[in-house]
Amino acid sequence: MYPIQILLDEHKLVERVIKLVEKVRSKLKKKKEISAPTFWKLVEFIQSYADVIHHSKEEDILFMHMREHEAELSEKVWDQIGVLIDEHIQGLDLANEMHKAIREYQRGSTSARKRILRAVTNYVDMMKAHFKAEEDDVFPAMVKVLSKAEKDNMAADFKRFDKLVGGAAAHRRYEKIVLELEKELR
Repeated sequence: MYPIQILLDEHKLVERVIKLVEKVRSKLKKKKEISAPTFWKLVEFIQSYADVIHHSKEEDILFMHMREHEAELSEKVWDQIGVLIDEHIQGLDLANEMHKAIREYQRGSTSARKRILRAVTNYVDMMKAHFKAEEDDVFPAMVKVLSKAEKDNMAADFKRFDKLVGGAAAHRRYEKIVLELEKELR
């Protein structure tokens, strides 16, 4: 499997969580209650799967490999890569803000609901645009310049990285979390 397809497959799982975060946003706007365990699962997914497993592959493997092709990629693509890296940081910051606000929400803070709503809204809006930029512009540009051998090496690097973070068992664990959340947030 080529590396970009691995990332696109991971996007599908993250996109399911984005839809769940949208449901949370809707429930919060309607002043409906959401259980703390549901909140914690969402934050864990964002902090662990989206940031550690997925974004690390992009930044530490894909983007690093692309430096060998710096001259072959347009300035626009490199600018987009810079924005994507910044958005990875912003996404983690928003997950951390959710984490803090959920703690306050559990303690009965009346302002915490608004903070959670603001963080989830910003996260959803940012990630939708983020994935669109990756899938429509950045990834296709990268695929054009990579040789088959480079794609194979990168896919092997992704597999080695996955082993470091728990391998297939970790992916199954996060898929299970998403299924649980989909049931909880119907």
